[in-house]
Amino acid sequence: MNRVSQPRGPGCLWRFAWAVAIPLALCGPAATETIDAGQYDVVICGGSAAALAAAFTAAEEGAKVALIEPTDWIGGQFTSSGVPAVDEAWHRVVDPETKQVAVDVAGIARDPRNMTPFLRDALAEIGNPGRGWVSRYCFLPRVILDSAFVPREHRLRDRLTVFRDTVVKAVATDDASRKITRLTAIQRTPRPGTPSGGYDRRLSEDLAEWYSAKPSDRFEKRVLTFDSQADRGTIFIDATEWGELLALSGASYLIGADNADSPNSSGGVCGQAITYGFVMRFNESPQADHPAYARAPNLGFGSYRDRPDAWEKVWTYRRLLADHDAPSPGDLSLQNWGYHPATDESGNDYPYGYLFLDKKLTARQVSNWRGGVDVAVLAAAERQAFAWHDWFRRAAPSEFDPDCFTIAAEALGTGHGLSKTPYIRDTRRSIGLGDFLLSFEDISGAPPSQTGRRFGDRVALGAYAADIHPLAGCEYSELAHASDRSPLPYYIPYRSLTNRDFDNLLVAGKTMAQTFLANSAVRLHPSEWSSGCAAGAAAAFLAKSGLSTPDGLQQIGVLQEIVSRHTPTDWTID
Repeated sequence: MNRVSQPRGPGCLWRFAWAVAIPLALCGPAATETIDAGQYDVVICGGSAAALAAAFTAAEEGAKVALIEPTDWIGGQFTSSGVPAVDEAWHRVVDPETKQVAVDVAGIARDPRNMTPFLRDALAEIGNPGRGWVSRYCFLPRVILDSAFVPREHRLRDRLTVFRDTVVKAVATDDASRKITRLTAIQRTPRPGTPSGGYDRRLSEDLAEWYSAKPSDRFEKRVLTFDSQADRGTIFIDATEWGELLALSGASYLIGADNADSPNSSGGVCGQAITYGFVMRFNESPQADHPAYARAPNLGFGSYRDRPDAWEKVWTYRRLLADHDAPSPGDLSLQNWGYHPATDESGNDYPYGYLFLDKKLTARQVSNWRGGVDVAVLAAAERQAFAWHDWFRRAAPSEFDPDCFTIAAEALGTGHGLSKTPYIRDTRRSIGLGDFLLSFEDISGAPPSQTGRRFGDRVALGAYAADIHPLAGCEYSELAHASDRSPLPYYIPYRSLTNRDFDNLLVAGKTMAQTFLANSAVRLHPSEWSSGCAAGAAAAFLAKSGLSTPDGLQQIGVLQEIVSRHTPTDWTID
């Protein structure tokens, strides 16, 4: 039996006969040209750092790859999600008896031998032009786009096609073969004269436009169909920031914090807070034009509220461009400041609502997909960001004129100044082969252990402390509290990249098969990139060999050898 998710209404995309989807030229006022996107070995639904890593790796392995990118900037949290300050492991595990450092997790993770070569070399070339203290690498998104991502895309253009400004709209599946058979996407092209390349409006205002096939006064539209190859089959990868392929295909997934009684059934609306990043400029002289922004409650420095240098620490935290260590004119500072439950104060983290619809509401939206997110939360998070900017500039030390601080809209490539998409920390998560979920216990441990569980099917590495940005009013289970446990350098197994329901579906990044708590330590830049490399290598291997995702587990030795050409699969610890 075929299952198809499809848009309905006057802009019809499909005509049905015996439950089989038949492409049809669009009809009615929403008519656009239906494009046959051709035959691809690997189709990656993207928007994340993992998606780009998967696309590069699969193409380098010789596969013909399509990357569906919802914005015009590839790279996810490095670029479009507005977090170009790379989160690396910073912690050390201390022996509780001797009080000595037992495992230097930060040192191990930052050892060049343990880093993905492409990302390691790209970041080393860029360095830290922002002199930010959260990371060794704080830079403007355009820097890594122009110096690393786009050049590599061009080198692979004979095998890799990136469909920018394109979102996933519908998915067709076949139960008998356990396969995704078709994916439908909508590409928008800004019309001449549209400001900021179509990023003049906030996402909450424009989201319906992204998912509509109907042309508008701002965008031309194309409908693209990606069919699974008949002879060998196409491998699809969900590396979206919103877990859209999981939701649209009907695949098993989890959302929100773990259910302590039934970890495989989590589906609530208590997850992590989202953040709209923006960049502030320190101008040489006071600026006359300051927009009036709506106020937000409970803004403040949170855990830093009693520090005399709180403002300076926040300003330099993720600063992207600077000539001096101290705040100075010419600085560009990325704002990404969290919510602190104990003080009930927040920066531009939005802790008062969960981005994702629950499972029931998500299922209802599948017939006319618009991302499966709560647009009211998007809008509120946007208001929170602007309110934080206004509050923060007015909170500047007395030696600085608050009117010297403005939003540098061009830094994140939008007309309004916020990131193109919000930075998210958790999303819809797959349930892997054999109901596998990577757990916090798998990635943690106590000395003398030096790493987390060394899976036989390990294909990627990661290292970071559990880091939950909570929502106000949410009661998290004990599974979400790990203050007394610190992850060791950990392994990501192949099973985390799979889904139990489909034999041609892989996942990467935040959509991996993992618990909520494990995700809080796996969601950062380096581990997300590493998982993407593994998924891309696996997809290319499976597609070229005509194998299914369960077959990949049986061929794990071969697969590990392929993956190791692109990212380490074993820790090197002196």
